[in-house]
Amino acid sequence: MTASTFRRYGFGLLSLVLLVLPSRLAAQDYEVPTVTDTYALQNARVVQAPGQVLESATVVVRDGVIDAVGPDAKVPYDARTIEADSLVVYAGFIDGLSHAGVEMPEGEDTDVEDPGNPPPDAAGIQPDRSVRPFLSPDESALQSLRKAGFTLGHVAPEGQMLPGASAHVFYGGETANDMVLEAGPTLFAQLQTADGYVYPATGMAVIAQMRQLYREAERRQQLEAAYERDPTGRPQPPQDPQHSALFPVLDGEQPLAFYADEALSLHRILALHQELDFPLVLAGLGESHELAGALQAVDAPLFLTLDLPEEPTRSTGQDTTTADTTSTPSRYYNPDLQVPSHETVAEEEENLELRHAMERQDYLETAATLHDAGLEFGFTTREADPGDVRGNLRTMIDQGLPEQTALAALTTRPAAQLGLDDRLGTVEAGKIANLVVTDGSYFAEDTKVTHVFVDGRLYDYSADGSDEGDVSGDVSAVLGTWSYTLDTPQGELSGEVTIEGDQSGLDGTFVGPQGDEQPLQSVSFDGTTLSFTVDSPQGGSVSVSVTVEGDTFDGSASTSGGSFPISGERTSGPNATQK
Repeated sequence: MTASTFRRYGFGLLSLVLLVLPSRLAAQDYEVPTVTDTYALQNARVVQAPGQVLESATVVVRDGVIDAVGPDAKVPYDARTIEADSLVVYAGFIDGLSHAGVEMPEGEDTDVEDPGNPPPDAAGIQPDRSVRPFLSPDESALQSLRKAGFTLGHVAPEGQMLPGASAHVFYGGETANDMVLEAGPTLFAQLQTADGYVYPATGMAVIAQMRQLYREAERRQQLEAAYERDPTGRPQPPQDPQHSALFPVLDGEQPLAFYADEALSLHRILALHQELDFPLVLAGLGESHELAGALQAVDAPLFLTLDLPEEPTRSTGQDTTTADTTSTPSRYYNPDLQVPSHETVAEEEENLELRHAMERQDYLETAATLHDAGLEFGFTTREADPGDVRGNLRTMIDQGLPEQTALAALTTRPAAQLGLDDRLGTVEAGKIANLVVTDGSYFAEDTKVTHVFVDGRLYDYSADGSDEGDVSGDVSAVLGTWSYTLDTPQGELSGEVTIEGDQSGLDGTFVGPQGDEQPLQSVSFDGTTLSFTVDSPQGGSVSVSVTVEGDTFDGSASTSGGSFPISGERTSGPNATQK
């Protein structure tokens, strides 16, 4: 059985086997019994789209596709059933622009002989590149975003002004090829200068360089068309991959996807767009509250950043603080304040803090401002910390963005803006099984994401954080290194478990046969029973519960697909018997 065959197998035993085997063995023949790739979420509250809710329905997933949705949907005989009467099912969230999953190679420091006329790669002109070779399903930001509910993104390579072509990328899979739904929907662009003193070294120089590239690509395309019509007596047109990569943009088939946060950069991009009339996607938009009117005149998909400025910590003094986003710092800010001497510098400092608070407040209200202006937008996680995404969404809602609009910006709107609404964005039969399952409203502070489906692949987070671990027994009974043997249908698998800590808490590592390590989570010990969970490299977790007697233990390792016997013997530690 090859690695490509593995993908057809369900989550349970496969997760356990992959946990204890080194990753490189996944490419070798290894017989794993078939576990279902059919799932049924029973009696869930299903938010099919913003404002469209089934209060108690079953969602059936089969072969990566939503097979059925409804109160009377039949559960297939081979389905793994998830009791979801206390859960909420949403369409998987879509990331409007991101570098999630991208691992760029380390750049080499090379001297540029002519900084004013550098080679294309030194100038950051690389539109002929594709993001596909740089994708990795193990990249940390991708895994964190998936845990937050994002299942697919418009992902671009990193670089300077023209880093390359993007792709619509699943936030899960075994290989880069598994991850790519659609290659080359846009060319990524940004007003990013070249490294060092190489041209273009200023924002205006980047604009000038883009204009020159575009015009030269137009000229070359015209020469090629004329040559194809009649090559007689004509020199062969000049060709290079950088200009040729712009031809789909000239033809209106491939937008330039710009990322910019600052209002000045956005104005420059809009002016360039008006001059050259290329298809456009705009992402970032952090200061777009300053140019909502200009954006109303532009026919372009918009993706607002989920990055928000941090709260200042210093007090602004009288009756308010800059950290209090519900206050009105504009009441206290004095735009005409003058500082006649050093004795009043503190007053100026306080006034500047108030101005900062005002600007931050405008930034927090940007989503509501765009909504009030009638602009439809999705979200981009580029520049955002995945751990802050949900909190920042709640802040936007607190600052006036309707919750249904926020949900649309995560699901239906980006699906439509990226041309994927025939496959994604809603919970409907026939669409790709990208789903987010939570134990309450996604926007509620205490809600947890329990399951995520990416292209029908289940990532089970239901055990994550559910138990921080309770230690009531004498930890000396379990501290140390234990060798374990796991009995599976494929035979015995062995490795080591190391338990560390003290009476205040335990942790440790789970080591596979070839040295692959995973941290232990939720480690508990009551004097007899030791239990912990371990994340699988392919998503979800494995739960282990054993009874400890002296220097041995026996118990089970459980996944969503079943339980398997595990036994162990302590090889080192405070109470280990010397062998």
